[in-house]
Amino acid sequence: MLTRTRNLFRIPSYPVFLICMMLQGMAISISSPFLAVYFTTKLGVSAGTFGVFTAITIISGVWLSMWIAKRSDSGLNRKKLMVTAMFFNALAFAGYLLIHEFYGLLLYMAVFTALGAPAMPQLFASAREAVNASKSADHAFANSTLRSMFSLGFIAGPLAGSVLIHYFGFPGIFMSTVLIFLMNALLVIIFVKAPAAPPQTAGSKPQQPVKLLQNPRVLVPFLVLTLLYSGHWINNLNISLFITDTLGGNTQNVASVSSICALLEIPLMLVLGLLSAKYSARLLMVWGIALGAAYYMVVLFSASLWQILAGQVLLAFFVAVISAIGISYIQDLLPDLPGYASTLYTNSTTIGRLFGSLAGGAAAQWFGYRNAYWVCLLLGMVSLALLALPRRSAAEEATRSTSIT
Repeated sequence: MLTRTRNLFRIPSYPVFLICMMLQGMAISISSPFLAVYFTTKLGVSAGTFGVFTAITIISGVWLSMWIAKRSDSGLNRKKLMVTAMFFNALAFAGYLLIHEFYGLLLYMAVFTALGAPAMPQLFASAREAVNASKSADHAFANSTLRSMFSLGFIAGPLAGSVLIHYFGFPGIFMSTVLIFLMNALLVIIFVKAPAAPPQTAGSKPQQPVKLLQNPRVLVPFLVLTLLYSGHWINNLNISLFITDTLGGNTQNVASVSSICALLEIPLMLVLGLLSAKYSARLLMVWGIALGAAYYMVVLFSASLWQILAGQVLLAFFVAVISAIGISYIQDLLPDLPGYASTLYTNSTTIGRLFGSLAGGAAAQWFGYRNAYWVCLLLGMVSLALLALPRRSAAEEATRSTSIT
């Protein structure tokens, strides 16, 4: 492992991408735990209205990221694209400092969060290009390490946010988020070299993104990840209330459950990166789904808090798989389109989060917090069934696409 890690750090710009990914996680998580409180107490809107705000700002970035992704692999300067998106992320959070009226803030954030959405997928794509340029084949380990840094930032962010909000209030967390995004953009400007344009051979044609709905080889993994993230987000929404309302726990128990899972995710992502040299991403995905389903079963039949605490080992493995291996699974299917592949992955997480938020709230309201986990289990089983479908080879897909056109 040490040798593989040293080799990663020798890749030009890769250490910078690690730092940027950690800062990206911190920037998002410093304020995210406190946004619901801000909207309900400072802007005076209901929790349901805040949910609408979240849904609109989430979905606004999906179409723009895909539009940019279709062009990012055909010569668009990825460095400039990352810097621009990070700058727009900074502008987006500056809106919280300047706009204190809900509808104005909604319009502002819908625009600027959409413009900043390409930052994450383009970071992943740039790292993939750097690994490819180094002639390394350790793609999954590189992605696992990169994703673990995002998780590290996501753990540190709320801790920093709680200190900032205690001493500086909401302006403190929003200003810190703006500064972190600007710091990220500055790091990319100074330390990341723009990749050289790939050599063009006579008669070669620029790579064209696949048509998702016409390519089952890519569509199936995209749907699988969307379904898995939907189930994961249903759990994120319901587990705290399940612990307090059903098992009789308290907020400290909720914090313990979240911390255990978060702390386990990082080493498990690194372990999965090592296993990826021996096992295929598809097989690791199957393992992750099976253990995720086992976790949902634990919750469904749990009677004590210790069972939920023990189940965090299963959940952490599941989250590590869909976070670290999921992106490699998509990228390996489209090795010549890292921007498009990375955006497909991030959009699957975004759509899954949106669907999980809506389905999780409805399931908990109609069936109760415990029974909502039957929905999670069903999503996992459907995902396994989709992965079991016969797969076309890349050559078969190319032939099929040619016959369609």
